[in-house]
Amino acid sequence: MNFEVFAYLATGAANTLLNIGLFLLIKLLFTNSVVALEAATIISFTITVFTGFWLQKNFAFINSGNEIKETRRQFGKYSLVALQGQVSAYLLTKSMIVFLKINASTAYVVTAVIILTLNYFLQKFFTFKKQGTIMY
Repeated sequence: MNFEVFAYLATGAANTLLNIGLFLLIKLLFTNSVVALEAATIISFTITVFTGFWLQKNFAFINSGNEIKETRRQFGKYSLVALQGQVSAYLLTKSMIVFLKINASTAYVVTAVIILTLNYFLQKFFTFKKQGTIMY
């Protein structure tokens, strides 16, 4: 395993742990609310989009450029990939459960592996791709 893949997995794991921690804390704070689950999901996702971008830009994809304009463009792309990952994970997990009758936990794990792999390639070749490089 090369360093970039290791760093991507390590930063992703750290950010996922932060996401889970924030989710649980926010859900606890909104315990008596009808929207506890939704609020916790949205707030934890929003915060960890920022932390995930910073971690991946500074530790996994370190040669992706540092100009402010380029960083803003990358953050926009990163946010799109992260949102796509959230929506795709939900739809794929739900589809496996409903149509394939797969156990929810198994469907969630399989989906996580698929989305993690997809997101790595999207981040590498779309978000953090240097300007002017050819994707192949």
